[in-house]
Amino acid sequence: MVLRKYFNNATGGLLTALTSNNNTNSEEIQQLEAMGFPRERIVHALNATDNNVERAAELLLLGVSEADYPTSSTAAATTAANGHNARDNNDNGNGGTHVAAHNEDQMRRAIEESLQVNQRQEANNLRRAEVASLQNNKNIKNKAKVVNKKTSKTPAAASANVIDLTGDDSKPAATISKTKRNTAVKSAAAVNAGKAAVSRFSNNKNTTNNNKNNSSPTSKTLSQTHPNVKLPTKLQSKSKEEQILRTANRVKPHVMAVDTLLRVLLSVRSAPDNIKFRVIDRSNANYVQYVRDVPGAEDLLLAMNYRRNSHSSKNELRLERHLVDDALLYLGISALEQMRESEEYKLGKKLRAFHAEMRRIGKGQKEQQNLTEGEMEVRLQYLTKCPKEPPVGRGAIMNVELGDEREKIDGGLASRRFDGDDTLADVLNWLGGCYGDELLDKLRSREWCLCDLNRYPILPLDVEKHSNKTLQYIGLFPSGKLGVRLSEDSWRDGDEIMDDIHGSARGLGAASRSMLY
Repeated sequence: MVLRKYFNNATGGLLTALTSNNNTNSEEIQQLEAMGFPRERIVHALNATDNNVERAAELLLLGVSEADYPTSSTAAATTAANGHNARDNNDNGNGGTHVAAHNEDQMRRAIEESLQVNQRQEANNLRRAEVASLQNNKNIKNKAKVVNKKTSKTPAAASANVIDLTGDDSKPAATISKTKRNTAVKSAAAVNAGKAAVSRFSNNKNTTNNNKNNSSPTSKTLSQTHPNVKLPTKLQSKSKEEQILRTANRVKPHVMAVDTLLRVLLSVRSAPDNIKFRVIDRSNANYVQYVRDVPGAEDLLLAMNYRRNSHSSKNELRLERHLVDDALLYLGISALEQMRESEEYKLGKKLRAFHAEMRRIGKGQKEQQNLTEGEMEVRLQYLTKCPKEPPVGRGAIMNVELGDEREKIDGGLASRRFDGDDTLADVLNWLGGCYGDELLDKLRSREWCLCDLNRYPILPLDVEKHSNKTLQYIGLFPSGKLGVRLSEDSWRDGDEIMDDIHGSARGLGAASRSMLY
């Protein structure tokens, strides 16, 4: 009796559920049919979504296969089981929860499968596009090679290897099959890349041909870009007279260049037929040292009709006999003689004599074994007045140069260490021991001067006035660099320096320039 009662209750619940489902499904089926879905799929979707019209419409729109829907018998059995469980649980309200969870799981699986299908399709499309792009690039390279070798092949062989991109149906069957096999799948990106590559290849070829054909420069000249700018006339374009005067004016500070050029022109004028006077060896040592690199020297010779001999392997300047012009020779000689009266030439002459004296003094210091007994005794007396030289690491190194540094006088550099409290007189005694009393006499008479080369502008030191001053006070500590120079006329006459005394003190505790001068 108990089993029969339980069976009747289950059967009644199932019939009730089916009746209620049929009553409600009729309206929902009509709504979905109005959207254009077939009735059979609508029934399956409603059974799968517990008669939820919105979720059933989502399933139908996503195109989920019917195999993923629960069958009608399964839905009915589920409904009956849910009704039976509902009665057993005394209306706890948990019967519909399991159905909803199952439907949610079905919906999630359907959406995931749809997304996976779309991703696989996109990946396949990308792979096909990459393969097509690589194949298209390979075809373009093959086409370029075929175009380059077209002249060495027969027309038949060329037509068999060239890939036709025009889409002409009249090409041979072998070529058609090869083209189809090479370009089976092409994406838009691959096609555009191929067109760009072909365009670059053709542009480069055209540019190369244009450069070969147009060898003339296309850049604009200065007169076109800057019409208001006026350049001075080149020296070669001026008259011979102006060339000679300008070049002679540039040469006048260089004493040896002026004397050498004047001697050459005088020799040519005195003996124009002597080839020895009309040929100048540019590799000669004296010419290289005194003439070749002097501004305006060779230009003066070229203005006198000297020419570089381009037909001979010798490096020389040659004046042909028929180009000897007495008027030009007279003008050049007179211009050089006039330069010898200029102040620049006279000063250069004095400097040359001064440096000759410096070389003689430096040679005497280097060859002390050739000195007489009287000279040796004088130098020893000066050295006995010098303080003891500080050890290495102490004191200031004092460097003294004879003449201009550019002259590189042999034996003209002396070096020694002094303490900061040593005086200028100690330095003078040391110089007397190195070079003798001749140097000190010229410094005291102001014919020559002792200059501090570490200051600018370079000014002479008064060896009489500052002889008892310490090196630190004068500014020669912790390092000093002195030079023996030829005195100017104002310093030789004993005039005080009134100009160019600006500048800061050099060294800790050093006096200012205004105090020294």
